[in-house]
Parts: sequence; structure tokens; C-alpha cells
Amino acid sequence: MSMTEMNMPDTIRVMVAEDEPLIAWMLEDILSGMGLQVVGPFATVAEARSCVSSEPPELALLDVDLADGVVYPLADTLHAQQVPIIFHTGNTDKVDLKNRYGGAEVIPKPSNPKRLQIAVETARTLLKRA
Repeated sequence: MSMTEMNMPDTIRVMVAEDEPLIAWMLEDILSGMGLQVVGPFATVAEARSCVSSEPPELALLDVDLADGVVYPLADTLHAQQVPIIFHTGNTDKVDLKNRYGGAEVIPKPSNPKRLQIAVETARTLLKRA
């Protein structure tokens, strides 16, 4: 943990599951710039699921299509643990995701970084209230 993270009592762990390296780097940069601790990025569902078992995140930012398949098994686990989910994807039905994972935010790719920041800040505020 960095000194910045140690000095920020409201730092939360955000899991990033994204198999496109450039997008993963951009997401990591945005989230770190917001003072959040990034867990990942993970390119596969398998990698991300092993992390959830050992160190559950407080928020998840997920692409739907990862290198080893769709993210639904991971999202199901996170949803059951009441981890807020933000889907960042270019290949999905927004209504279906919102119905399947009540309360999930869906941000289509390509996305505006500001839109992503707003979604993360909204989730962060809800976590502080819980």
C-alpha cells in the first residue's frame, strides 16, 4: 500500500476486469487518479475470481467479454456479496444487465472518462453510507 493510500481513510478497493491492455491501463490510471486502490486489472474471469476469494473488492468495474469468456459467473459472485458493479462494455444489452444485476451501472465503450468518474463517485458515496 502506498503512502497516499495509507493517508486516505476512505480509499476503497476497486476490481478491474478488462482484457484490452490499453483500456485496462486507462481505467487503472483514472481510478488511481481518484485515490482508489486498483485490484487488477484482470484479463480473465478465472484470475478475477481467484482474487475475489482471497481479497474481495468493495467495487467492481467489469467488461462483459473477457479473454476466457463472459464475466457473468464473476458478476454473479460479486452481486451475491453485494459488491457494487459498474459494467464498462461495448458488447451488451444495457437493460438486461440492469435487470440481472439490480443497481448496476452500465457504461458503453468507448466512454468519456468523466462519465466513468461520475459512476465511480456515485458508487463510492453509496459505499460510505452503507
